[in-house]
Amino acid sequence: MREASLVEIIQMQADFAPHSRLVFEYAEMFDTTRPIKAAKLLRILQEVHGIWTSGKFSFRKVPYQISRDGIVAALKVVCSKKLDLENHNYLIKVLIGISEQETEKRNIEEEQRLKKKEASLQSGIRPGETVRVTSEVPKAFKEFFKGK
Repeated sequence: MREASLVEIIQMQADFAPHSRLVFEYAEMFDTTRPIKAAKLLRILQEVHGIWTSGKFSFRKVPYQISRDGIVAALKVVCSKKLDLENHNYLIKVLIGISEQETEKRNIEEEQRLKKKEASLQSGIRPGETVRVTSEVPKAFKEFFKGK
């Protein structure tokens, strides 16, 4: 069992690249009173791996979405505190804060994109449509207004 856990831990390390050292530093924070056993280390890494690969987690039945950069930032915050951890709650709280910031930023960007699209539609320009602006008056206009 121990050897199988160690093999899985080693294989999982590649999934965290280039931040595997940071993830393992976080996992070592669970080594509070005695050396962490391979099975516990594997469980901790699997839990982090789930968030890492999916970019999703939930807390109190509320789903959250977070970027890989957000996860890295949260791990850096937690690791900088040098705490003795018993569970992922502190990491989850930091992840929630970063996730909410990212969601707010995405919402603002989407709102700006929609406003820009609305403005272009109101001006008569369709998305992807090229409008050529020239200073020349079309010949048909000149002839039309010439007779008046």
